[in-house]
Amino acid sequence: MSNSLKAFLILAIFLGFSFIAFAQETIDITEAINLDEDVQPEDLGVSEPWLLPDSPFYFLKNWAREIQQVFTFNPVKRAELRVKFANEKLMEVKKSVELKKNPEIIKKATENYQQEAEKIKNQVEKIKEKAKENPEVEKFLDKFVHQQTLHQKLLQKLETQVPAEAFEKIKEAREVHLENFQGVMLKLEDREEKITEKLDKILEEQKGSEFKNFKNLEVLENLEEKVPEEAKQAIRKAEENALKRLQGDLEKMSPEDQEKFKEYIEKISGEKEKQLQIVENLKIQLKEASATPEMIKLKENLEEMKEKIKEKINEKKGEPVACAEVITYCIDPSTGKCIAYPDACSTPKPCQSCSVASCAKEGEMFSQVYKEFPSHCCEGLIEWYSGMDTRVVKEGKCLETGLVAGAPVGTCIKCGDGICGPKETLCNCPQDCK
Repeated sequence: MSNSLKAFLILAIFLGFSFIAFAQETIDITEAINLDEDVQPEDLGVSEPWLLPDSPFYFLKNWAREIQQVFTFNPVKRAELRVKFANEKLMEVKKSVELKKNPEIIKKATENYQQEAEKIKNQVEKIKEKAKENPEVEKFLDKFVHQQTLHQKLLQKLETQVPAEAFEKIKEAREVHLENFQGVMLKLEDREEKITEKLDKILEEQKGSEFKNFKNLEVLENLEEKVPEEAKQAIRKAEENALKRLQGDLEKMSPEDQEKFKEYIEKISGEKEKQLQIVENLKIQLKEASATPEMIKLKENLEEMKEKIKEKINEKKGEPVACAEVITYCIDPSTGKCIAYPDACSTPKPCQSCSVASCAKEGEMFSQVYKEFPSHCCEGLIEWYSGMDTRVVKEGKCLETGLVAGAPVGTCIKCGDGICGPKETLCNCPQDCK
């Protein structure tokens, strides 16, 4: 083999390994971010949602949930069910976002989740014992705190993924969730040291990347803002402990991994103002550390991180307000009329959905459940509840199939005019379709 060929092969191998190393580094960061914010159904103990709020059969899912609730009598078990339903509904929001559903569908799914979160709080009010008095309550609270921290992380991620017109709804849901989170936690556990201990243990054991304490700190800071004054010290203590864990993790890392931490902070979702404060607190914490070359480099990296976060904050402040051109029908608060608003900026908030048409014409759908349809047919038309009708015409006869349907929608037909219209059959209009 000639020397030139050997040199070429060596260069090719070197470049190949360099490419693999680079790819692995990129994958590592992606994996780290996904571990810390991309919550999966199994993380919350639920299944992948297959029926979403835009399905005409979604109400059956809610019926099944309420039936479970009715036949559950233990107040703690009832609270557990409510948490499970909230987990499911949050996954429905996530799925709707992933499938790039219409913003109104995403908002509807988010509203469903928000309402379920409220029901958890209401159900917990019926639990008379504290965690210290009942092991069952203690177990429920541990699971609740674990899952609610995951909710916060996912909601923050969703804020970066939803269309502009659904952003405010997700943000509102996250704020309401924090209120309910702290309310339930403090209702069941009023001992300051136990709150800190519980948060420490749960966050430390929670799966995540080597940088997970950074994201955990952001969750704790958000929680601290919501709790009453008498509980703030417990949350602050948990923050101090998480900061120490983050410091310890960073000090053990190689310079290469510390470089990855910069990229992690740049790409992770969340409130950049809070992330800036966390980096600042970390810098203060490191002041007392010995001035080793590794520590000096880490401090330099943190300073660079601060500047990058500041750039992100300034970029965000300079962003124009996004006004998505999506026509939305809402009741005008001043006139009470149904108005078509041309974009997200002009749409009143909150929007009371309505339909411009006061009645459905022939061949159009109506529903007393779904607001996007008129509630009834125009005069002279027959309301055929097509969503409930499973009959079929076969060999000139109308036959019952025995199938069950339950979509709360119908179709308007002009039965009785002697003409078998396009939506009419022997089953729904035998006098015209003989």
